[in-house]
Amino acid sequence: MVISWFTENYPPAKGGMSRSCDRIITNLRRHHTINVYHFTNKNKAFQTEAQINGSYTAIPVFEDSSHTLNVLWAFISKQKEILASYILVGFGSNLCFKGLPLIANWLQKPSLMCIRGNDFDTAIFSNKMQHILYAIHNTSAIACVTQEKVVRIQRMNPSAQVYHTPNSIHLEDWEVLASDQKLAVSYKEALHLDENTTVIGLVGFLKQKKGIDFFLSVLQKSEFNKNVHLRIVGEIESHLEELLISRNVKYSIVVPESKTELMANYLICDIVAIPSIYDGMPNVIFEAAALEIPILASNAGGIPDILHQDNAFLFDVLSEKSLLMALTEFYRSTASDLKTKTTNLMRTLKEDFTPAQETQNYLDIFNHIKKLS
Repeated sequence: MVISWFTENYPPAKGGMSRSCDRIITNLRRHHTINVYHFTNKNKAFQTEAQINGSYTAIPVFEDSSHTLNVLWAFISKQKEILASYILVGFGSNLCFKGLPLIANWLQKPSLMCIRGNDFDTAIFSNKMQHILYAIHNTSAIACVTQEKVVRIQRMNPSAQVYHTPNSIHLEDWEVLASDQKLAVSYKEALHLDENTTVIGLVGFLKQKKGIDFFLSVLQKSEFNKNVHLRIVGEIESHLEELLISRNVKYSIVVPESKTELMANYLICDIVAIPSIYDGMPNVIFEAAALEIPILASNAGGIPDILHQDNAFLFDVLSEKSLLMALTEFYRSTASDLKTKTTNLMRTLKEDFTPAQETQNYLDIFNHIKKLS
């Protein structure tokens, strides 16, 4: 089967969705031919590069999304590879939602829309959300990264089947080397922390949905009030950094340039916090779990698909009381208690969130669509 895969999230773009997309496509290419069409201006427009069991083509992005998609349509109408493909897949992003179901219908081909987390959350309540509603009701199948999204979309009565396609992780890619440990030690020494200081990691692009301002407010009422350092690994919105400064919170910010740097920054953390108000299925969960770092998280979005009280410190979204209880539980946990939670979470990953399972979820969808055609 030849599959045309469209996305805004693919290397060289950074971020969790890009890593997920790369992993999924790499694994699916062991079964089918996948030609990737990447909305990006980082590579030469329309230049196609041969890859193992597929290809990669950069699609230029313009300020006007309508112009971008009209240019895509002009390109597609002359592309034998796309015209000969069996199915069109849109992996997240507003451009995919806005353009792919229409284009698939014009080409008389089935389509699969992969709904992750933020792409749905930022569009569904927007005044300009008609494109996501059209996509939900005019595609052949929908793949959701969280159970919560599956339920919400099913209740919108789409004609398409809605599938759950959770993330996974290659655990062997996250094995800690002596060099990683050494780099982590050097990072921690550079912070000049008191030996009683607890390092809490906040990883990724810390947008408003991540609940950082709420987390800071509650954190300062907890037993960690005076002996905590926030290690921010990624980007943070400017108003949040101003908040850190105004509240005299000890923190440091770093943007890793490599996976080695990312791993070393995880390793200096005593716990990783994910206090999201709403979310998809954060890759941070998988990465911290693979490195056996304890996790404190809200029960937003797809987080409770993986985390529960036996393998993490979970709290109710926007509940000050619940977060304080989770922080207190962590504060009073012994090394043995923490080990039990990280071991349980590792077991969960190995049993329920493997790359083989993730790949099979997509293969089952393709096979189901083929049977219906």
